[in-house]
Amino acid sequence: MSGPPVAEPTSLSSPSTVERQNDESNDGAGRSGRGERREQAVQIVLVAVVVAVVAGAVVFSWFNRRLLIPDPTTWEKGRLVTSTFDPPTNKVELFHNQGDGQFFVHMAQDPFIRQPERIQGGPAEQAYRLQRPLFGWVGWVLTGGDSSRAAWVMVGLTVASVVGLAAVVATLAVRLGRSPAWGLAVLGFPGVHVDLLRCGPEAMGTALLGLGIVALGPAWRVGPWGVDHCRLGSRRRLVALGLFALAGLTRESFLVVPFVLSAVWWWQARCGRSSTPSGWLAAWGWPVLSAVPYVIWVLVLRISVGAWAQGSGGGQELAGERMASLPFGGLVDVVTQWRVGEVLSVALILVPAALGAVRSRSLEWRSLIAVHVLISATFGAVVWYTWVGFARVLLPLSLVGLLAVLDRRGSSTGT
Repeated sequence: MSGPPVAEPTSLSSPSTVERQNDESNDGAGRSGRGERREQAVQIVLVAVVVAVVAGAVVFSWFNRRLLIPDPTTWEKGRLVTSTFDPPTNKVELFHNQGDGQFFVHMAQDPFIRQPERIQGGPAEQAYRLQRPLFGWVGWVLTGGDSSRAAWVMVGLTVASVVGLAAVVATLAVRLGRSPAWGLAVLGFPGVHVDLLRCGPEAMGTALLGLGIVALGPAWRVGPWGVDHCRLGSRRRLVALGLFALAGLTRESFLVVPFVLSAVWWWQARCGRSSTPSGWLAAWGWPVLSAVPYVIWVLVLRISVGAWAQGSGGGQELAGERMASLPFGGLVDVVTQWRVGEVLSVALILVPAALGAVRSRSLEWRSLIAVHVLISATFGAVVWYTWVGFARVLLPLSLVGLLAVLDRRGSSTGT
């Protein structure tokens, strides 16, 4: 009798079957990855919608008050810092007149600097007020050149900027291995509420900074910390450079971020081989070029207005008080006069920043936090007097502090 039949070799070991299994596995992983990305995109959109509702409610809360509209027959013109709404005739004009919103409405109405004399204080003050043009330029585009729409358009643009910032933070949270729901954290940024209640460019500028960091995302690495320049293509480098430059045109102090990144990368590459100009420019020097558009704009103002941007930033009576003579001297002068709003705002800004500085292993995050704290040491009493003054300037610190807390790269070993 013949013995039991010998089992044929299983087909799982055949090359064709293995290939089919690999293909099926790759297809499954691809479908799973696409599904996860779609789910994350939906979550980011939901975050943006929630923030839009809350931001709109914050703005509405200001307008939903009984406000006294001045009588034009008894109004004395020339008392305001601009003639944009002099006198104010409705609530939205009052809204802008309470802060710097009137300057950005002016820029939206006069983007080509044809009437700088509408800003009080002389050429130096005019140059100072006009050195942050992007917010007003975008407003001008949205108005279609109709200056009568500028007041409400700038309010809407502020809300849209906050929503954009939330979407950017949600995207960065995903890149850092966290939930997109962290985009809702922007509602806890004091600087965001200043913009919503006063109209300002800081939310737009901070969103642009965040987008610049998003553009660098594929090149971030765990160890050694920094950017893998081999994975940073010229296209991404140009996109990040453009975004940083646009952020600098919203507020010149925001150029600190690309300058600090450049300095950190120089420190990390100081023993490298890139000694030629093209080598160090590609490796670490390129973020500094983001200041070029701002410098060009300042020169344009010098030619058009006839002065450098040397205004007091608040009227002649405040000259010299926006900068402290000693580190944190301005804070010491007014801290005893603080109320709950100022204390809460400082806590919401500095606590995440401190946690991020301690927790993060990234030299980039730590350096950005440290430099912004050093910048705050130069603020004078006028800036520290109320949370409206310091919170908006430190909005990038709120962003960087949150990102440093969320960064999970230190807990993994991959890139």
